[in-house]
Amino acid sequence: MNLYDQVNQYFEESSDFVKEEFLIHNKKIQLCYFESLVNINESRNSLLLLEPYSNESIDVFDQIFSTFGGAYVKSLDEIAQSLLRGRIGLFSEDGSTILMLNLLHPQISRAISPPQTESVLLSSFDAFTEDINTNIGMLRSKITANHLIVSSYSVGSFNPRQISMFYIKSRSQKKFVNHINSLLEKHKDTEIESIQDLSKILGLPKYSLVPPFLSTELPSESVRHLMEGRIIIFLDHHPFAMAMPGFVTDLWSMQGDRNYPFVYMITIRMVRILGLFVSLLAPGLYVALVAVNPEVLRIQLALSVALSREGVPYPALIEALFMLGILEMVIEASIRLPKSIGPTTTMVGGIILGQAVVQAKLVSNLLIIILAATTIANFTLVSYQNAYMIRILKYVILLISAVYGLLGTLVGVVWICFYLSSMTTFHYPYVNSSIKSGGSNE
Repeated sequence: MNLYDQVNQYFEESSDFVKEEFLIHNKKIQLCYFESLVNINESRNSLLLLEPYSNESIDVFDQIFSTFGGAYVKSLDEIAQSLLRGRIGLFSEDGSTILMLNLLHPQISRAISPPQTESVLLSSFDAFTEDINTNIGMLRSKITANHLIVSSYSVGSFNPRQISMFYIKSRSQKKFVNHINSLLEKHKDTEIESIQDLSKILGLPKYSLVPPFLSTELPSESVRHLMEGRIIIFLDHHPFAMAMPGFVTDLWSMQGDRNYPFVYMITIRMVRILGLFVSLLAPGLYVALVAVNPEVLRIQLALSVALSREGVPYPALIEALFMLGILEMVIEASIRLPKSIGPTTTMVGGIILGQAVVQAKLVSNLLIIILAATTIANFTLVSYQNAYMIRILKYVILLISAVYGLLGTLVGVVWICFYLSSMTTFHYPYVNSSIKSGGSNE
């Protein structure tokens, strides 16, 4: 049984697998392909255009190869992987010569569109897609430097997926690049179904609150990360670039800020830093000042706070946790639901529910104000990953403040500072501002 018969037997249960015969200059060629992955009509026409110029003295496969390129293969695994990636297999009549062609494909991937998860103003409005080659081309078009290096890997044996790594040779640190290269080479047979699998390959801590990389769908942001010396990784079918390593400055800085005048840029970033502290401290300060240290407040303010909580039947901590839990569900629902009804859910959850619980004297008016400010402040941060980290850390501050009051709030802030200072991402301190200050280029 030759390779052509083996391939047919290998894919005989797939209804979209097609095999046919084709004549070029009276020489029979056997074709096989997946009709769902190949635009066969246009591809067949391209091959027919070759016939008037064919030369009987030259092997037809060599003529096709010189015109369309492709690759000669000799093993069943290579043929199978090429077919599954949308290539056409050309077999000689005796099955001794196999040429894999990458001709025309149907439009099965999403076109380049504006970003869906990151809003931009004074910046380019293109975003990455699920097609890794499109993403590579978008990044190549924005950086024309000859020091931009792309390394690609096929990872996984059962369901191989392509990973591409970008870095600028003159700006990235060689030791870091070699480390990532060695990890990807070492785990070439490991299956990758999600970003968690990729994180496991890269040796990232499983329970760390600090995001080890920054995900972005904006090519302009990826360009900035590359110019800073970071590495960008693409995973096929994943429309985000992963910039490594991540730093604390990613909480408030992004490339689009530099398109504003300098004073405006500083102001915007100061607002984000203010939002960081409000999101982190506001619920904890509310519980500390209401339940533990009300004597810190002026008498008029203390009486006003006490009056707003009149009739609330449980402590401030339970009140805050109750409303925070509802708020987290509203936020998650607004993200997961279709855009046509997402705003309606936010309206019902944020306004009607908030007004109802206040009128029922389940929570105070002041807490509703605090939680609204906390939620708005949280979304001033750059990247949803950073927002998740702050959303979790605010509960640490809240619980400690409920026990120890303002002293607990201060202790919680100090603990978070120590925690972030002790964390590293790919052996670079998280509190660095750039990769250049994290180590030597060895």
